[in-house]
Amino acid sequence: MNSVTSDANAPVSARDDHDGRATWVYEMRPLRSAADREVAAALIQDRARWLGPRGLDAPTLHAAPFRDPRTEAVGLYEEDDGDEVLVGCLLLHRQPAPQSWGVDDSAPALMVSLAHTAPGRTDRPGWLLTMWLADYAARAGIDWAYAEVPGWHTGATDGVARLVEHLRDLGWRVLGTGHDPDGHRVTRIRLAAAASPGLTAMIHCTVPLHPTAPRREPEEGPAR
Repeated sequence: MNSVTSDANAPVSARDDHDGRATWVYEMRPLRSAADREVAAALIQDRARWLGPRGLDAPTLHAAPFRDPRTEAVGLYEEDDGDEVLVGCLLLHRQPAPQSWGVDDSAPALMVSLAHTAPGRTDRPGWLLTMWLADYAARAGIDWAYAEVPGWHTGATDGVARLVEHLRDLGWRVLGTGHDPDGHRVTRIRLAAAASPGLTAMIHCTVPLHPTAPRREPEEGPAR
């Protein structure tokens, strides 16, 4: 994990390493390597197995986009006795079309999709991801973050309604319902950007605010 020189006023969320440096409890960073992306895919598969008996469906096919190097995948890591543990992941989309949400707003926006957290956690990784996203959007000069909640479920209990209510509690606003490109019913939600200067003591972020486009190799022309 990244570290900085320890400060006498460091928040309790920062831990002192044996050499006097402070380390963050969590780090949010891009998933660039194939190994990192595979760990995210495994987390999603574990989550799907955990959600099934609870009346929610998280298809394991959600893992495929995280293996695709063209997607902008990011992950939330926890420091655990010198080891890094992935506790959450999601995909970022830099140029969403809010009009598909029924929102007539040309303000800068960001979309997230396929947000998943490790099952059985007690440290509320969903809340951590939401806090990070609101702060990240504010630092990037973005007004809103959008997302969609799948509207299908597998059990008699309406787990989707409970999930939407949980997201409301986290600060997301429900905009309405609709269908995704595959025809599945979804609930569309929006989160307002909100700067949290103190959050950096808990979550160190290395996700670039304005990433550059991937560099393309020049095409080979005819030999001269």
